[in-house]
Amino acid sequence: MSRFAVIGLGRFGATLASRLYELGHEVLGVDSSEELVQAFRDRMSEVAVVDARDKAQLRALGLKDFDTVIISVGEHLEASTLAALYCKELGVRVIARAVNEDHGKILEALGVDEVIYPERDMALRLAERLSSKNLLDFVSLGPEFSIVEVAAPASFIGRSLAELDIRRRFGVHVIAVRDVLTENVTPAPPPDAKIRDSDVLVVLGGREELERFQRVK
Repeated sequence: MSRFAVIGLGRFGATLASRLYELGHEVLGVDSSEELVQAFRDRMSEVAVVDARDKAQLRALGLKDFDTVIISVGEHLEASTLAALYCKELGVRVIARAVNEDHGKILEALGVDEVIYPERDMALRLAERLSSKNLLDFVSLGPEFSIVEVAAPASFIGRSLAELDIRRRFGVHVIAVRDVLTENVTPAPPPDAKIRDSDVLVVLGGREELERFQRVK
């Protein structure tokens, strides 16, 4: 079990904190709004009404004893920036949500360990998914490589991975197979695994190779 503090209980922060708590972690939820804090008090280990711009209030939370602090007050740039500064002064690992590239650069300059762009990343994933009939999900691994979930093409059904020879033909790697009916996931599927019509292929590859693979029928 890890200890997380989530500063900012808007939709993103509250969802993140609640899910971490459901997964068995100790979670402290922090917000300046008494109403929000009370609304989520039963979905986290602990909650606190604190102004993220107040160094003394943040220090009083004992954040240095947490594994990670997530700052999700992205819309409030002053609070986000000051909270990041004060948390890094405490020597704690910080993940911060940015609303745009300039905001992200400021957070990086403050030494934030990881800057995330939820709205941008979700928009990119949705655009990729909408651009292909077979694409179910998309995760970028940088400018060159991505992982995608692709519904098994009709021409693959009943054939084994060895027979399909996907790596040689398309230049991509099938790293897992997920059955949408049972939600069973087979990581690193063996060559003799046969593709079923309920299977989703989790595929790793370069952008051009993945685009070509998604056009297979």
